[in-house]
Amino acid sequence: MSCNDVPQNFNWNSDKNPIAPLPTQVAGEPRAAQVARVVLLSECLRDGLQGITGYPSPEKMVQYLHLLDDFGIKQATVGIYPGNAATLDTAMKDLLARMRDEVPSIVPSVLSLCTDDSLRWTADCRRIHPGVESLVFMGTAPSRRLAQGWELEFILDKLDTYIRRTAELGIPVIAGTEHTTQTSPEDVREIVATQVGAGAYCIALADTIGVIRPIGAYRLVHFVRQELAALGASHVKLDWHGHRDTGNALGNAMMAISAGIDRVHVVSRGVGERSGNAALEEVVLNLAAIQVEAGLPVPWKLSRLLELISFYQDMVGVPTPEHGVLGRRYSHTSSGIHADAILKAYGLADTAHAARDFALEHKLREMARTVYSAVDPATVGGVQSVGVSPWSGHSAVKLAYLSSGRDPDRLSPAMIERILGRANQLGRELTAQDLEECYAQEQVHHGA
Repeated sequence: MSCNDVPQNFNWNSDKNPIAPLPTQVAGEPRAAQVARVVLLSECLRDGLQGITGYPSPEKMVQYLHLLDDFGIKQATVGIYPGNAATLDTAMKDLLARMRDEVPSIVPSVLSLCTDDSLRWTADCRRIHPGVESLVFMGTAPSRRLAQGWELEFILDKLDTYIRRTAELGIPVIAGTEHTTQTSPEDVREIVATQVGAGAYCIALADTIGVIRPIGAYRLVHFVRQELAALGASHVKLDWHGHRDTGNALGNAMMAISAGIDRVHVVSRGVGERSGNAALEEVVLNLAAIQVEAGLPVPWKLSRLLELISFYQDMVGVPTPEHGVLGRRYSHTSSGIHADAILKAYGLADTAHAARDFALEHKLREMARTVYSAVDPATVGGVQSVGVSPWSGHSAVKLAYLSSGRDPDRLSPAMIERILGRANQLGRELTAQDLEECYAQEQVHHGA
């Protein structure tokens, strides 16, 4: 084989093609009406588990599914054909049985290869949980086909055979392709026609290695929507499955929705193979904001969001990130300028309370939580936090004292200076324990 024999993957971000022209203009974000009809599917207990070192117990996974259910996510992928891995097979089937009995409101799906063994396994899963759906898939990019020794005709035949046979068992089929975002428009056209003809009710488009950018995501989804219309199959649903390898998972999901996607796959904290999956919390916060701004109801219980992702990261052994969306410091400050504005906003709220203008007080307290934070911690089940550091001032000390449940007016100027001096001496932000020790010294000082 020479270099010239190696096939080139299609680049939906930039490669030209007459049947799928590059868009000259795309919307900056999806419209509220598009967002309102989008469904989220949790990949937390399937693709997310490929990014951790140990498989959780069925008990923990059922607890997590209850949290998903309460949060408002009603669809979840919970397994993939495990081959000869008997322990994994048992764990997934145990989970399906418990979902059937304990979390019946969540629709489970499993991934199935285009093989007889995988089909038999999927049929076993349906006997355990009659509501199970199957995502029947194969890899389709030229590089993947070369590595596997597959021709396109072979892939089309396999997809047609196993989608049909799965549907004949009464199992709803999501037809998928790995590496959709590296597969040419001509091949995608043939694949979509095969998937629809074989009886799939939904088609999943996968950015398997996270290579696509928002313009490519829009282009691909728009093209497949056009193909479905040409086939008289506009009723067929579309899924988007994206990864974070180049940091575009959220933008790609937003553009996919703009182009007509029906369902987006997400994982709490973006956990998954390599750089991970589209992060549940990022997608939810942005879609919820669009709905709130349009006066539409938010379908998720945002007050449970931090609880949900915190349980997941504990279950899979992933530490809370310091930074990033809903990271440890998402609503934390020790900056003197920031703390001053927050403290003054709380002062205005206290004044409104004293005047018994409770509606104004509510708005001002909300402003105090968001004057230096895009996410109001009260809406996601969190709390505002404040630290004292060498870059703090008097306001940060007072705000930290207030955040601890104490009255900042009781802090003496000398104590404020001692706390600031301690931070400067250590050359770092004071820990909660450091601050408590300082407060205890102040009590001793007053007692003396």
